[in-house]
Amino acid sequence: ALNPKIVYCSISGFGQQGPYRDLPGYDTIGQAMSGLLSLLTDPEKPQGMGISFSDHLTGIYACYGILAALVNRMITGQGQRVETSLLRASLSFISENAARYFETGVVPRRAYRTRTAGVFAFVDQKGLPFVIHLSSPEKFWRGLLEVVGKTEWAGDPRFHDRKARFENYDLLSESLQSIFRGGRREDWLRRLQERDVPCAPLNTLEEVFEDPQVREYGFPIEVEHPRMGKVRMVGSGVDLSRTPPRVKMPPPTLGEHTGEVLGTLGYSQEAIARLKELGVV
Repeated sequence: ALNPKIVYCSISGFGQQGPYRDLPGYDTIGQAMSGLLSLLTDPEKPQGMGISFSDHLTGIYACYGILAALVNRMITGQGQRVETSLLRASLSFISENAARYFETGVVPRRAYRTRTAGVFAFVDQKGLPFVIHLSSPEKFWRGLLEVVGKTEWAGDPRFHDRKARFENYDLLSESLQSIFRGGRREDWLRRLQERDVPCAPLNTLEEVFEDPQVREYGFPIEVEHPRMGKVRMVGSGVDLSRTPPRVKMPPPTLGEHTGEVLGTLGYSQEAIARLKELGVV
């Protein structure tokens, strides 16, 4: 290599080797082929997701692969190629579900985790949705029973322990839903939180940015865009104590830095102008 210190990254649909290397890859293709989509949709009524999971995951995996290569270069002085793909990244993301499959031989579906983890979704009297996550601690179950006024269910053989609640998940969900329809979401959530039961409103994006915790993060942020004026964006997903991240500018417009990049590659201003005249850049 001309520069053995270079770290470079390749992102594709399926990788540079193997029978699928020349196939086109898109987000939903990555979700479907990796098994990720089977955990998110009803296989009897399959639907695509409202978020580009595989696209986002692949970018994140590429980032940490590049960071690992940069750390290795600090130690060895050598660069290397980093490679990931929609299929590989998406499959790696569901490694917990794969481990359960390897252990039990049971092919997990969307409903499997909701049942094993004690995850429930309900609507209130106005149809406003919210979720409850009972998980393992028994105190969450007891707190829920106090809120809905069904403390006798603690001794009910259909619900008395986690295994029984797993086996009778549908019955429990329907029984709780009939109760929650009788009140307001905000009241149910307040009472559940008072008893330390994990719960949350099922927010739309409109509701998210009105949430006081999200506002504590400083979201949304505003940046000045050269064509659109002030635009709102979500800020960084992490914070750093000494060097807090700041978004100082919007994403570049198409071709904004082409001349600058070509200049670093040795092209003269005349050559760059000629490429623009020809429509190459």
